Amino acid sequence: MPLASAHLEQRTYRQQAEFQRDFAAQWGDLDRQVRTSLRLMALNGIQDPLNDVPIAAADLQVQGTNFRESLQHDGLVSRQRAVLLLLRQLIEAGRLPLLEHLRLYCPEAITPFAQRLRDLVPRYQGSEYLPDPQDPRRQQVHHEDLCALSFAEGRFDAVICNEILEHVYDLPAALRSMHRVLAPGGSLLGTVPFAYGQAESTVKAVHLGREQEPELLAEPEYHGDPVQPKQGSLVYRIPGWEFLDQLREAGFEDPRIEAIHSPTYGIVGAEIPWILVFMAKRPQDPAPAG
Repeated sequence: MPLASAHLEQRTYRQQAEFQRDFAAQWGDLDRQVRTSLRLMALNGIQDPLNDVPIAAADLQVQGTNFRESLQHDGLVSRQRAVLLLLRQLIEAGRLPLLEHLRLYCPEAITPFAQRLRDLVPRYQGSEYLPDPQDPRRQQVHHEDLCALSFAEGRFDAVICNEILEHVYDLPAALRSMHRVLAPGGSLLGTVPFAYGQAESTVKAVHLGREQEPELLAEPEYHGDPVQPKQGSLVYRIPGWEFLDQLREAGFEDPRIEAIHSPTYGIVGAEIPWILVFMAKRPQDPAPAG
């Protein structure tokens, strides 16, 4: 089935007010949309968002009611399938090279998502955050600090950042760093646990320095971390709509939220049917004068 004929709802939001208007208009119907999508997937299975290969319903696993995180196939969940679908759209629109030529960076190296892309993208570069120079895992896994990436300027065509930016100790520095390593015209996309009902971010911790413990402004919150699964990773903030302004301030062009809902591709949320994916690009260099 070609992408154009898929059961796919996709809307673009550049302002909170636009999203809130649509959210309010559909408020009474959101639960029905989620349940309808689940029934369709139980009947028909889904398709791989990168190549449309059918995936049988029996091969899907549901481990909880937060379908953003719990609707799994081959280690990937709804939000990751949404990111892959948008990556495919960028490629098909000619805004990114084909997978075999794509220079792609993801700050994850040992996850199922990283393995899936490593199998498809010969120029895939992954990393994990291993800040201790003596950490023996650095012998097998490439270390990068997202706030100070070591790569040359313009190294990558695309950067995918999944559920990581809520954990970085200096968000503006991380955004500037990713902007720097993107080639002009390159794309940034990914997900965060987005506070879609508020403009400001919810700040939970403040970084005080490399050798100091962070200042906690609320009960500490930890999310899963493949590098330290028992401890998890501290959440510094839950981004609100000001995140789009922060992307602009870092130099990105056309920051936006893509709201994706598709039973065809196994993309469904929980309290809302959509998966919210942020996107932006590094502007093209200006043409030389004369």
